[in-house]
Amino acid sequence: MSATNPASLQNNDRQTLLVLLAHGSSDPAWQKPFREMADSIAANQPHPVRLGFMELCGPSLEDIANDQPADRIIDIEILPLFFSAGRHLRRDVPNQISELNKRFKHLTFTLHDPVGFHPKMTEALTSIAADLDFSDKNNCTK
Repeated sequence: MSATNPASLQNNDRQTLLVLLAHGSSDPAWQKPFREMADSIAANQPHPVRLGFMELCGPSLEDIANDQPADRIIDIEILPLFFSAGRHLRRDVPNQISELNKRFKHLTFTLHDPVGFHPKMTEALTSIAADLDFSDKNNCTK
């Protein structure tokens, strides 16, 4: 990647990229719902969207950073698809971002709270649980 001086870039060269960050798995069946979710989000988002993974599959945050053109300032907004902030979000991802900031001067990274912290996630899960049908369990006989 060629080194571009970010100070020489114009404001209209600035872009936003939304990265949906999932844990990762080598199992394609595990990856499938995340890919479908990313496609749905991308279809309803004014900014480009990429799906990234912490480990076990790609692309990684580093892969995504490497894919970005050096002639633009890009704000990479990272939305973790995690319910909570464990070791990965408290330590591993911030360490990755620190290293990426050193290598990619034209990129800025913002790590948002995991989706599990958002009140709408609690509302969605409450609604899903309310939709479960337990009626067949009430009519069981032993």
